[in-house]
Amino acid sequence: MTATPMAGNMASGKLIVTVAVMAASAVFLLLSLMIFLHKQEIFIIAWEKIPIENFRHETNYAWFAKFAKHRFTSPSRAVLMEDGIALRRANAALDAIAYVGGGRYYLIKDELLFSTSDNSDPTTNGRRYELLCASYIAPFKERLVFFLAVLFAAIAAVGVSRGYAEGLHPATALKSFIKRNKRAVDMAVAIVSFSLPTAAFLITRLPYLLYYPVVLIRPDSYGYFDVAMQIISGTWPELSLRTPGYPIFMALVFLFSGKVLSVILVQNLLSLLSALAFVYGIFIAYRYMAPLAAIGMAAFISSHIQMAGDIALLSESLYVSVTVFAFAFLVIAIRRHSAVFFALSSGAYAYTIYVRPAGVFVVAVFVLGLAYIWPVHGRSRRNMAAFAVPFLSMLLILCSYNYIMLRSFALDNFSGKVMLIANSIFLEEDDKYPVALNAAIGKIRAVASTEERAFLNSSWDKYKYNDTINAIYVRGGSDGGIIGPISEALGGPPINDLKKTLKTLFYDAIKKHPIEFMKKSFLFFMIYFDNARGDTDLYNSINGSYSSLHISGDKAPGNILMRYYNPRPLPYFTVETAESGNRTSSAGEYTGTRSQWFHYLIYTKLHRAIFRGLFWPVAFAIAFVVSAHCLIRSRYTNAGAFILFTMGTAVAIHAIGVAASAHPDLRYSYTMEFSYYLLPLLLPICYNKPQEINKISGGV
Repeated sequence: MTATPMAGNMASGKLIVTVAVMAASAVFLLLSLMIFLHKQEIFIIAWEKIPIENFRHETNYAWFAKFAKHRFTSPSRAVLMEDGIALRRANAALDAIAYVGGGRYYLIKDELLFSTSDNSDPTTNGRRYELLCASYIAPFKERLVFFLAVLFAAIAAVGVSRGYAEGLHPATALKSFIKRNKRAVDMAVAIVSFSLPTAAFLITRLPYLLYYPVVLIRPDSYGYFDVAMQIISGTWPELSLRTPGYPIFMALVFLFSGKVLSVILVQNLLSLLSALAFVYGIFIAYRYMAPLAAIGMAAFISSHIQMAGDIALLSESLYVSVTVFAFAFLVIAIRRHSAVFFALSSGAYAYTIYVRPAGVFVVAVFVLGLAYIWPVHGRSRRNMAAFAVPFLSMLLILCSYNYIMLRSFALDNFSGKVMLIANSIFLEEDDKYPVALNAAIGKIRAVASTEERAFLNSSWDKYKYNDTINAIYVRGGSDGGIIGPISEALGGPPINDLKKTLKTLFYDAIKKHPIEFMKKSFLFFMIYFDNARGDTDLYNSINGSYSSLHISGDKAPGNILMRYYNPRPLPYFTVETAESGNRTSSAGEYTGTRSQWFHYLIYTKLHRAIFRGLFWPVAFAIAFVVSAHCLIRSRYTNAGAFILFTMGTAVAIHAIGVAASAHPDLRYSYTMEFSYYLLPLLLPICYNKPQEINKISGGV
């Protein structure tokens, strides 16, 4: 039976309508994208000038202004004009604006902090100040364009699904193409998967390596360096303050190079290799999911906060890399049923604890791994032993070493201090304590005012709560202002005795204030995940380090670290000084290059718009629940669900640990952010049955 001309005309008409709707959808999607890029100040459609009239004095040379409608992304491309002339230093460090001035300014959200060109008072110097910025687009216009794009896309999708444009159905065409060109598709998947993290790494690291190789030295850097020097000198290090993982790493690098910058180079290389290792694990197990894993790892390693960790003489970079390696080895071990990779994963998890005591969260991962290996891997004693022995033996070695050196059979000798410091607000005198100890506690309590304590008891504003806690902590002298008086009251006891006292004080404080402790932990837990919206400014951090080390230098006598660092002037930095009251302030600042301009003003802004938001922790939480559901339904045999559930569990326990025993700084929470991206992006692997892995991966 042949089709009638009328039926043919109807089919042609439906096809034409569907194609027209798809074209309209594409147009509105393009407009929506252009508006998005405009608002992010990446691709600016049109510029406008805003007069700046209502500003107030902030401090020294710094003046503050606030805008009613406009919001700016950091780093902003807006230009501050003084009598029609562009001021020269945008996105400057806040201290440089305040104490050096000279036309420096910084825009973030709806606020401007600026200085005039000659540090004069803008309210009396008679000059006109304007901001040249991306023109304002009303929110309702933005929403309307996006709504129309989604509406036309939905109509087009309905038309395609009903067969109005069968030849345009993307799923059918894609399946057919993959079937005909499997080898070429597999090669393309491999190239894309390994190129994405590498490209993100090069975009973010090359400007630094070529032009701004400044190491970020922090107060904690000296403690790690001292232990590394003990190892290099052949003496048995005393681990009273630091665990040995990062100092061992530093000592190994120093065996081949006597420069601190070499440590930074190796840290960056490990960040890339760990990302590629995880992508490789997904590639051999779930081949067509590898590009999604690559997107997640590229997003993680190219944030400013991750790169700041990579270029700092601190343990965070190694901590992240070892953790990622551990999960990568676990994925490969599950795929290949390999005792070697189970052992590598186990050793990496243990070394995570060696690097930072907070890595103790991997104990949960270890237990989950043992529970998975036993039934799924044919009750293989070999695989069980390969996973269990390295982890347990390495922890036993560390505890035994601490017992021999310090008479403390523990993984670290600082966690008790950290827990008490983070919860010192709950300390109270007690009749069972010695008089001197009660006096020390009274001194610590006196730092917080009655008003502050009342606010902490009544407020549920997590950020004001955290700011109040931090203000009390800084005013009291930080760590030394808490541990110092307690140690002095006890007569400077041995480390083990001090640890016992600190733990007793911590547990007593929590027993006396259980509700307040749970409230604090809950608020800090929320901040832990809310930190996904935050980021650091890498280039201002580089400027600050350059100013303090290359210009000022570290004058501490006998400071061996400075001999390894050897601060010196660098060609891509300028130096400007200014008299500020009774002190001379310096601003050592990078001079922009093309690669740095692209990284800072294009890539950074796009990255923050897409990946630095609450969407990812929320998506992570949903994926975590789904993976748990899939794992339970499979009776703990679903490999994909196990991988994602294990990573999610690690994040949850890490978050609880940070919330209960530390301040929820971005420095502590970002280290597990790779899971925010990987869990939602890799969620489809939960629906690949274990017996289908060979078919999906094409066999290895």
